[in-house]
Amino acid sequence: MDLLSYWKKSKEIIDKLINDYLADIKDWELLEVSKYILKDGKRFRGTLTFLFTEALKGEIKDAYKAALASEILHSASLALDDIVDYDLIRRGGQAAWAIYTNRKVIFITNYLIPSALNIISSYGEKALKLSIELWKDTAIGALKDIFGSPSEYLITIELKTASLFKLSTMLASFAAKREELVEESLNLGKYIGIAYQLIDDYIDCIKYERGELKELTGSAKQLYDLKGYSYKDFVKKEYENALTNYIYTVKKMEIDQEFSEAIISLPSFLTMGLLNEAGLDKL
Repeated sequence: MDLLSYWKKSKEIIDKLINDYLADIKDWELLEVSKYILKDGKRFRGTLTFLFTEALKGEIKDAYKAALASEILHSASLALDDIVDYDLIRRGGQAAWAIYTNRKVIFITNYLIPSALNIISSYGEKALKLSIELWKDTAIGALKDIFGSPSEYLITIELKTASLFKLSTMLASFAAKREELVEESLNLGKYIGIAYQLIDDYIDCIKYERGELKELTGSAKQLYDLKGYSYKDFVKKEYENALTNYIYTVKKMEIDQEFSEAIISLPSFLTMGLLNEAGLDKL
């Protein structure tokens, strides 16, 4: 299976799901801002839900609601992050708060978040409870991203980034009706998320050293403060640890043979995309 083709196909489905969701919002002001917050995403999280649902021998249509909810939560978290970080650019355009004001965006995300959790409730009480806990972890991670100590770097990136990857993979076990694999599916998201954020921070550190970034913020700053010029060796070591643990977890699960190669290569596919966008060909 070609992961790039699968992602493009999944993105088309998710974009339609989001448009259908937006079509049900009747208040024009709520619709306008929600539409802006949810537009133009890469839809990686929803794609993960589709991929793992099918890999666990489930039906992709049973994952539609899970993929939609994970994308709503991810987009809401980005809109809030931009307010906190004073970021003016998001997804190639202006950040939502820069257009609609931070007060309005906060109110709208207060609509989107419970809306997404309500969608998740269709998978049952356990799926909802786990999703709420993961959202809480994301909130704690956002705090640590700003106020945390460099010594907590790995904890910070697991909470702030891996939590929503966990959500995507965890919901796949419910969509595939394989609830006995919830713990394994959570671990898959954990290791994908850690690997992803390690590379994201690695890229920021390189840009900082090149003078392309005036200053480091958040977890990238924690990484640099923790390891200084030796951050590259640290990232390579922790990245390899994440990949090793990911593959170990995958091999414990009954993955459909058709999806086996794609699942194994998934973290590398995502992180190489980040490196290529930054003009880097390897870690």
